[in-house]
Amino acid sequence: MKRIRNWRAYPRWTLSQSAISLAIALLWASTGAMAQSAIPHVDADAPDAQRSNSSAGTLATFSYLQLAGSTFHPVSTPGNYTYNGSGCISSATAASSVLHHKVLLPQGSQVKYVRLYYYNTSAAGGPTAFFTTYDAAGDFNERVTVSGAVGSGYGSSLSSEMSYIVDRFVEPINIAVNLGSTTDGSVRFCGVRIAYYASGDYPEIFKDGFES
Repeated sequence: MKRIRNWRAYPRWTLSQSAISLAIALLWASTGAMAQSAIPHVDADAPDAQRSNSSAGTLATFSYLQLAGSTFHPVSTPGNYTYNGSGCISSATAASSVLHHKVLLPQGSQVKYVRLYYYNTSAAGGPTAFFTTYDAAGDFNERVTVSGAVGSGYGSSLSSEMSYIVDRFVEPINIAVNLGSTTDGSVRFCGVRIAYYASGDYPEIFKDGFES
């Protein structure tokens, strides 16, 4: 009987010590995991990645609106353009070098970047896209512009950063694209992609329109 009591007492003490050691190890592991998860990862290519919300310690993710070049329409009427395939178009006449497309984004969204996709083997110039708003009283505002490189073949260019808040009840938005005077197909417009924060998703530091 004495041996049985000692046998029971010894394992009970050993299991208790093991349980404490295991609990401490789990606590350290969970603390390390929480510390790692609290550090947001920001990719170097921020316009195509998540951005940190420093005020809340969370991540805000970009939403995108992508428009193919073939969905744009010439501003001048009549206007002609050539379809080059894969969503790319080029001017058929100098009168149809300016194209446009309305932009519909959720109310209250914050627009950050416009990326232009193009093809250009011309040395004379390249396409330029304009993110433009109108006040319906004869005035317009080119919020940001982005141009394609000369003679570079297929490529894309990113605009500078902006913090435009969408208000569809005050001013409509258009993307206008100028292809220049080249009409031989060497300058082609393939589309644009707009990066924005959906309403309520963008970082607190941007909500008042300021960057600091």
